[in-house]
Amino acid sequence: MTAALWAGVAIALAWSYAAVLLGLVGHWWTTPDYQHCFLVPVVAGYLLWHRRDLLPAAPRAASSWGLALLAVSAAMRWASEYFYYNTLDPLSLLPCAAGLALLWAGWGGLRWAWPSIVFLVFMIPIPGTVAGWMSQPLQRIGTTLSTYLIQTLGIPAVAQGNVIALSAGSIGVVEACSGLRMLMLFIAVCVCAVLVLPLRPIDKIIVLLSAPPIAVVANVFRITVTAVLHDTVSQELADRVFHDLAGLLMMPLALALVLLETILLKHLLIDPSATGPMTVVQPRVES
Repeated sequence: MTAALWAGVAIALAWSYAAVLLGLVGHWWTTPDYQHCFLVPVVAGYLLWHRRDLLPAAPRAASSWGLALLAVSAAMRWASEYFYYNTLDPLSLLPCAAGLALLWAGWGGLRWAWPSIVFLVFMIPIPGTVAGWMSQPLQRIGTTLSTYLIQTLGIPAVAQGNVIALSAGSIGVVEACSGLRMLMLFIAVCVCAVLVLPLRPIDKIIVLLSAPPIAVVANVFRITVTAVLHDTVSQELADRVFHDLAGLLMMPLALALVLLETILLKHLLIDPSATGPMTVVQPRVES
């Protein structure tokens, strides 16, 4: 494809997806649970740069599968409009991007770009039904563990449903504070770590599986700090920490915990190939 043709394709796609992208940005801006999505395209671009050695040195023949993926993307957009299922519209960006990679540089181009394309899924909001289904158990777990930890610190606390009653008031672990945002954030960070860091296969599996418990621990820590400030300082400061400062600290906390986890795995799990073959020493028998 010539440069002029690619320019035309880029303009057509920009016009076609303009409303979708603006809708995503508006949702990220107005919904605290998805404000971390602004970093997803940045991380996806970094992954492209990080894997630049896999970029084909010479132009490869385009694959006809690229057209098939573009057709899948168009079908998803049609189904989104016909069945009023809004999630399919932004989700169609993934097969569209994969199709463009195949048309640009064949399978070599897709091999280079696929981690970035897959990572873009984290910028798409979870459907409301799925989010509600995930939030309910997260609310119960966060409320129960936080109440136990608050009591351990010597502060009177009683869990009443999803509300923690304190001596000077109460803290409601509502759906927006269930930890779903932290769960998605930590999963995204763990996926990025698996794609970027030189980890062994077993380490990658452990890092991916650790995202949900780490997210729960972070949310419990957030709720507990709020309760301590609520009981010892003031409700205004507690609310400010709970809603504002804690949200800003989640990304650095996620990065720090994942980094700490990879360091621990490096020292706890020994790679047999790095120690060399085992030798059996025969005992010396004196005659």
